[in-house]
Amino acid sequence: MSVGAMKLRIATLAIAGVVLSRPVLGQEVSPRVDAGDLTPVKILRTMERAYAGCRSYRDAGEVRTTIVTDGGRAGSDRPFTTAFVRPGRLRFQFTDPGLGERSSSYIVWSDGTEVLSWWDAKPGVRRPGSLQAALAPAAGISGGSSVRIPGLLMPEAMGEGPLLIAPERIEDGTDRGVACFRINGKSRKTPYTLSMGARVLTVKEESVTLLIDRATFLLRKVQETRTFDTYTSESTTTYTPEVDVEIPAGQLAFGAPETAPAP
Repeated sequence: MSVGAMKLRIATLAIAGVVLSRPVLGQEVSPRVDAGDLTPVKILRTMERAYAGCRSYRDAGEVRTTIVTDGGRAGSDRPFTTAFVRPGRLRFQFTDPGLGERSSSYIVWSDGTEVLSWWDAKPGVRRPGSLQAALAPAAGISGGSSVRIPGLLMPEAMGEGPLLIAPERIEDGTDRGVACFRINGKSRKTPYTLSMGARVLTVKEESVTLLIDRATFLLRKVQETRTFDTYTSESTTTYTPEVDVEIPAGQLAFGAPETAPAP
């Protein structure tokens, strides 16, 4: 082999080595680094980059909440869906079962320039000034599902802070057969106030645990315990996340029951 050909081969192998060593979505560290050495902050930052860097996102999930009082326990399930295509097409919907037949759905939609919302409890299409203005008021009643993932997908538009403060990595676990990191902390310093529809409650203490897929760094489950003045709430939010998939147009359509503006 000539000297010129040998130099060309060495350069080619060097380039190939650089290409092959590039991290895939969600990976921040070399595969040679033991995942057991990852700090909770590094795991959370890698998760944030996985969401901020994806081209599209879709999930279907459920918030299951149990209220514990001296008189017993009562629970509710609130399903939700999210569909997103970068740079700013989003549709989020959750359903509050209410009591008996008083269930209601809340929808937030954006095409990247316009934002629309709908709530069965107060029918009429509304035009909030921003995604944050549309999604944040539903954070309490939706169990946080209205802001958690949109905040990861579009942190600039949502203006959300970190998912956890003072995070601590605890023993890894599994969720529906998927190996997960488990990170525990609080959503914010306690005590704090939380809007639940027309009510404003004080959270005296809380514990939040995130289960994050070890392979994709996508959030699969959130377990929360909050202590209020007269009761304790135990909440589990499950996600079935997909990134960089084709999102059918129908999953991004507003889909409100009617198009009349809100009174």
